[in-house]
Amino acid sequence: MGGWNTLFTYVSFSLLYYLLSPGLHPSVILALSYVLASVNGFLGFRFIVFGASGSHPLVEYLRYQAVYLPLLALNLVLLPLLLQHTTWNAYVIEAVFGAFSIVVGFLGNKYFTFRRTSRPKGSAEQSP
Repeated sequence: MGGWNTLFTYVSFSLLYYLLSPGLHPSVILALSYVLASVNGFLGFRFIVFGASGSHPLVEYLRYQAVYLPLLALNLVLLPLLLQHTTWNAYVIEAVFGAFSIVVGFLGNKYFTFRRTSRPKGSAEQSP
């Protein structure tokens, strides 16, 4: 799932950047691609990787966004800066940032978004 999500995110950005970069700022394109990729990622992680954690899906989605919105904010700052101050193009920048995001996103999802709450021993409902 991580590979699929990474590929989907990168292809979404790349396609939108290719089509829209003459008329839109790179940060706007990045935000648009984030909307697509975050829905895809949440659904994949929730149903394929981690399964439902027992929390309400909306709570999990808000937690998911709490993991990825700081990454998006960092990316929104870095992308234009690196485009302006390096020889890297947007595709290279996003590939490098994507590698960083994989690690941070997985750890955030595992230990925060989809964490399983453990119940103390003996607190589970017992049948009569």
